[in-house]
Amino acid sequence: MNSSKAIDYDNTLVRDVFSTLSIDKTRLPSSGLTAIGIPSFVAEWLLDKIVPGTGALTSAELEKVNNFVKKAFPRKDDRNEIIFDLTQGAVHKLIALMQVRVRLDQASGVIPDPFARIPVINLNDCSIPTDLIECNKMLLRQGVWGKISISMRSDGKVEVMDFDPFQCSKVDLQAYADCRSKFTTDAWRDLLFCSMGFNPQHQNYSQSAETWILARLLPLVESNYHVMELAPKGTGKSFVFENISSKVALVSGGKVTPAQLFINGRTKEVGLLGRHDVVVLDEVQSLTFENPDEVIGPLKSYPASGRYNRAGFQDIASDCSLVMLANIELNEQLQPRNPDNLVANLPPFFAETAFLDRFAGIIPGWKIPKFQRQMAASQVGLKMDFFGEALLSLRQDNRFLSYAQQHTQFDQSATVRDQNSILKSAAGFLKILYPHLELTLMDYQRDCLEPARKLRQSIRNSLYHLDDEFRQFDREIYTEIA
Repeated sequence: MNSSKAIDYDNTLVRDVFSTLSIDKTRLPSSGLTAIGIPSFVAEWLLDKIVPGTGALTSAELEKVNNFVKKAFPRKDDRNEIIFDLTQGAVHKLIALMQVRVRLDQASGVIPDPFARIPVINLNDCSIPTDLIECNKMLLRQGVWGKISISMRSDGKVEVMDFDPFQCSKVDLQAYADCRSKFTTDAWRDLLFCSMGFNPQHQNYSQSAETWILARLLPLVESNYHVMELAPKGTGKSFVFENISSKVALVSGGKVTPAQLFINGRTKEVGLLGRHDVVVLDEVQSLTFENPDEVIGPLKSYPASGRYNRAGFQDIASDCSLVMLANIELNEQLQPRNPDNLVANLPPFFAETAFLDRFAGIIPGWKIPKFQRQMAASQVGLKMDFFGEALLSLRQDNRFLSYAQQHTQFDQSATVRDQNSILKSAAGFLKILYPHLELTLMDYQRDCLEPARKLRQSIRNSLYHLDDEFRQFDREIYTEIA
């Protein structure tokens, strides 16, 4: 990216078009909120309420934020103190993630009351009025961040009295498309890049690197979109997934259980794949599985059918996208050591071609520069809660896939799975870059179809290397616009 682009980012245009849905991205890093575990989609909302403004926080603003955090954000070790205050008749207000669940106990013959969970202080059995649930149905899925008021009933049970959600609940996609039409494609690309938390003016971010970073958004805009990203450490693979929405779940390293991913055999609670829109498995090269067959089996079948099960339970259908993130070894030229088999250092089941073939592509994270502090966004971007919800809202719009199908041609080298993967990726890039669907065929080929083809080509290369069956086709996948 040349230095002249530094003058092209128009903060005023972003503010004029998006108004209160935009924020100066320098506010968040200077606040320290993400360092204490508050995701960006919550932190940016708070900053705009508590200390609206521009530029890095002043010492007075920082003190105001710190005082608010101490008062409103509980730590795990605050639990006993909060419980004591409740026993003394206090109403406690806190900001946290809250979830609602319903226990099914058919043997009792009684319709169960729903109960609320506030994980940060380990409160797992709070009563909650049904009208609050009716107004915030996402509480029943992955949960919602907001301001929670709790008290203690006379029977000693903690009760949720009120709940004020923070997250953007609905996006007008026509208005979003109208906003897009006021930007050039380069300006829109830079706005998205900034909204993700990256500095589009930094010289290390070429347009190619920007494309692969924006590809991280594909699982948000496309249902049942399954992708890997292989990259060296430090490129920020998991950053956007940690911070964009509570509808995205990140499992980072360690041990993965069947109950966590699929369904809890004891409580009958549906796992992450059934409750979230995107599930991200980070550091997959070091993941271990409790009862491996119970995890790997459903994990291999889910990308093919959009359904999974555990022994003794009925199938569960889900439109959740699955993302696999892993570190990769590079050679002296900063290229993969195993370019023909990119999954060589991943757990063995990745090399099963029936499983690998079900992924839309591999994001080439080695083409993304390692993140440095000065590469953080310093312009005006979209607030993360609005940005995440806008992307997720685009999932149900079939016009983009129809456009891709109408304007893409394949030759006999492309299998059905190649074609479906490329069309989904191309439709996803359309949603990200052209939500107004105003573009030329050359725009489509350059910005959508060719990146989509490259994502799938990485899968094809590994399949070609691993299994003679795939050598009946040409190694290269060929596409053209129609």
